[in-house]
Amino acid sequence: MRTNSIEEVRETLARIYAKPVLTPVPGVALLDAALNYCPVNNVGLCYRRYGADVQMEFPESGYFLNLMPIRGSGELSIGETTIELAEGAAVVVSADVGWRLRCTADYEHLVVKHDDQALTRKLAVMTGTAVGRRLQIDARQDPTRPQARIMTRYVRSLADTLSTADPKTPLPAWWAAQTEQLLMTMLLCCTPHNYSHLLDGEVPDAAAREVRRVEDYIEANWRQPVTLEDVAEATGVSTLCLYRSFRKVRGCSPMEFLAQIRSRNGGTD
Repeated sequence: MRTNSIEEVRETLARIYAKPVLTPVPGVALLDAALNYCPVNNVGLCYRRYGADVQMEFPESGYFLNLMPIRGSGELSIGETTIELAEGAAVVVSADVGWRLRCTADYEHLVVKHDDQALTRKLAVMTGTAVGRRLQIDARQDPTRPQARIMTRYVRSLADTLSTADPKTPLPAWWAAQTEQLLMTMLLCCTPHNYSHLLDGEVPDAAAREVRRVEDYIEANWRQPVTLEDVAEATGVSTLCLYRSFRKVRGCSPMEFLAQIRSRNGGTD
């Protein structure tokens, strides 16, 4: 989307997140807005700029939004909490809250959108625990944490990759599935939330027979999109337990083993 129309910006955002109240700061005549959006199953990556000083108010959307400023400045408010926005200062908006954004004309950011239900299912599979209380992720992220820097670098690299891809060529199904799972895993492991203690605790090893079942499953299904969740469901073991045990036995992760199988067999579409 490229437009000067406030209404077109509102309608485009409504199709992706939720329709905002959007008003230019007094004295601003026109927007110079641009938006690119790429959905990858239950997640999506969005680039946005407005080209004018604006203020916006979003209702709760049913999505977790990971905002990563890449230029300019602004501020995001959730209730009485206001967070300064600048390059490197990521913010996460949980699915059940409304939020307000005020930004300068040169402000640009990337947003990773996660479906609430898909992310909650991912958390349950990773921990092997039923998720009773609604997932709440801390809005203010610490940019000095190594995990936060890794996630930011990966998202920016992903944006560069998608920007240079041929829009007429569909993304391979296996790549889309693995990218979706990686983005959700990174959000859950790299950002503090009310279930972080389950991911930070000790994880029991899976039995050798379960590791063998993982190998058998991957070798039988390598031509299809395969995620760690698929493997966990087939073996009945949490993804964290599977990941650690498989790496301990095989010296690589299940997804690295999958890549080896595909490489050995000439890849997949």
